[in-house]
Amino acid sequence: MKKLLEFTFAFIVVVFLLGSLAGFFLNRPVFLSYAYSDSMTPTINRGDLFLMNPLARNFEVGDIVVFHRRDGWTVHRIFAITENGLVTKGDNNVATDQQDGLYPPVKDSDVAGKVVVLFDKPLVLRGGGDLINSMRRALSNPYAIVLLLIVGSTLTFSGGNRKQKRAKHYRVSVKIIYAVASTLIIAGFLFVTVASWGTLAFTYSSTLAGNQREGWYLPGSTFDRNLTLENNAFYPFYYFVGGGNERAHLTGPTFFRIGGGSSATLSVHVTVPQDTRIYREEFEVKSYPAILPASLVVFLYSLSPYLPLVVYSLLLTGLLLIFYLLAGISGGDVLRIKKRRGSFLSKLLGDG
Repeated sequence: MKKLLEFTFAFIVVVFLLGSLAGFFLNRPVFLSYAYSDSMTPTINRGDLFLMNPLARNFEVGDIVVFHRRDGWTVHRIFAITENGLVTKGDNNVATDQQDGLYPPVKDSDVAGKVVVLFDKPLVLRGGGDLINSMRRALSNPYAIVLLLIVGSTLTFSGGNRKQKRAKHYRVSVKIIYAVASTLIIAGFLFVTVASWGTLAFTYSSTLAGNQREGWYLPGSTFDRNLTLENNAFYPFYYFVGGGNERAHLTGPTFFRIGGGSSATLSVHVTVPQDTRIYREEFEVKSYPAILPASLVVFLYSLSPYLPLVVYSLLLTGLLLIFYLLAGISGGDVLRIKKRRGSFLSKLLGDG
């Protein structure tokens, strides 16, 4: 019974971690996601963490789904189902996403999954997303990363080789603790890096009343717009900027090395369309810690934006392995839980 429970727990953890890591590399949520706006308030508030089912494909009106659109991943409720796709709407929004052609109907291929609902309420952890963002900001400090590595390595010095009576304590191996801690560190690094990716966007209006207000331009006219790319971390990052279309394109460099607490300026040239309406231009931004040589990161990025993450993960794995070897990890205990005869845990594990 004990081995079956251990195997089941290990299997669930492995599946969850592998799914999460796959999400990092595919740049899409798999099991967990969080809301970064108030569009679903009060059902899902800004900063809430929620559980999603990535295998769900039978959608009905009223389901809450996570899907991708031009400005990133979004969680909204299905308002209607049409031949062209799903019509979606945030519970806190007045109009649907597709009203006035702002966004196209959502295709099944753009849906990452459906939010898990229990008793007609989504399973959410209030403020869980804010906690993750707080961790991301904390991990932007290199001293925090060093501290995590030190904590992971010092786990190996706990415990010892003293013989314990089997009947008195449950024992947890140092190797298991170190393996779990290492996995979490690598997964956390990947999450922090991908979570820092985003978009730079701005809006403007094509109108016959151009130049009468800021952001109003005459159809067919042109203008230049500067965007600011900021590095709020304490150490340098590499930034790659992409995107653009026939209306708006970058006129300067698309790769930057920005020091901690510094910023860079992007130049965008815009040709205002003839159709009079509001336009939104977006540029994708992907960032990586400036640890590896810039030429190597640029080369890897040219092959795939996720390839640098593989190299960073291998580098971090090698560093953790060095700590493992230097610390001389043994099979000693790092955690001892005293058994109580007749307790629920003892009965569950079959220990009397």
